[in-house]
Amino acid sequence: MLDNQKQKILVDNVIQPFQMAKSGVRGRLVRIGSVIDAILGRHDYPDRVAQFLGEGLVLVAMLGGALKFEGMFTVQTKGDGAISMIAADMTTPGDMRGYASFDDEKLAAAEQTPGDDAVKRFLGKGYIAFTIEAGPERNRYQGIVALEGASLADCMEAYFDKSEQVDTLLRVAVDKIDGKWRAGGLMVQRLPDENATEMNQDEEEENWRNAQALASTITPEELTNPISKSAELLYKLYHEEGVWLYEPQELQDKCSCSLERVLTTLRTFGPTDLVDMADDGIISADCQFCSSKYEIRLEDITADDT
Repeated sequence: MLDNQKQKILVDNVIQPFQMAKSGVRGRLVRIGSVIDAILGRHDYPDRVAQFLGEGLVLVAMLGGALKFEGMFTVQTKGDGAISMIAADMTTPGDMRGYASFDDEKLAAAEQTPGDDAVKRFLGKGYIAFTIEAGPERNRYQGIVALEGASLADCMEAYFDKSEQVDTLLRVAVDKIDGKWRAGGLMVQRLPDENATEMNQDEEEENWRNAQALASTITPEELTNPISKSAELLYKLYHEEGVWLYEPQELQDKCSCSLERVLTTLRTFGPTDLVDMADDGIISADCQFCSSKYEIRLEDITADDT
């Protein structure tokens, strides 16, 4: 039975947490429409670059949706390929942003290179890192894994398997539909919970294999479909097992940059460095995430906050 009668209804730009009713398998379903279209469209990236950044944004939402405190979850790649860096982050409760760096000539060459390993072809050798920043009162946490696999989702699955030893399945899709970018993702994990103590090991394994098999049937078209609702997809997958829905999280296109943050950063530089950065007494700063432009006078940087 799908227990969603009391849940807030969010059709799109949403993280939908859920749990299978008869096992310790939990997960999150992500559907992103206008938010990801705004982020990717703002930069006017080539489609291949936009798809990789879109995948990073979906991973940020799926993994960052587990945060139970105010903070930021970041997914970043660095490699020696055509797409040298992808940076995506989500600040709780659901403010998303992202950008990518790439080389046009290398990208064109990679497009002509045959092979199914898109990560190797376009990102090259390097790593993917995810970082949890929860403010000064909590320790910063970072996990790193090599860029190996057919997708960024494969890389993250490898991290959970090797480093966290948590059984995890990730499915991510990014597509342009009628000229608009859309994305979706499904994550299921076998985590310890109060129900698990009541099952023997064979039953746990059987439940997990079943959850994996059902999750694997979801298609990229279903994840990016602008009409299908999250509850409908989860019901289709797990109606025989039963699934509980928890309070969804809304996603939005919102950058954390501000004039105050730029001033704080500039005030870490010495007077000589500031003069060198200035043009006619003004320092220009652009946000790589949202493309906002700031022009700050030198006297405003050195002025007392009071």
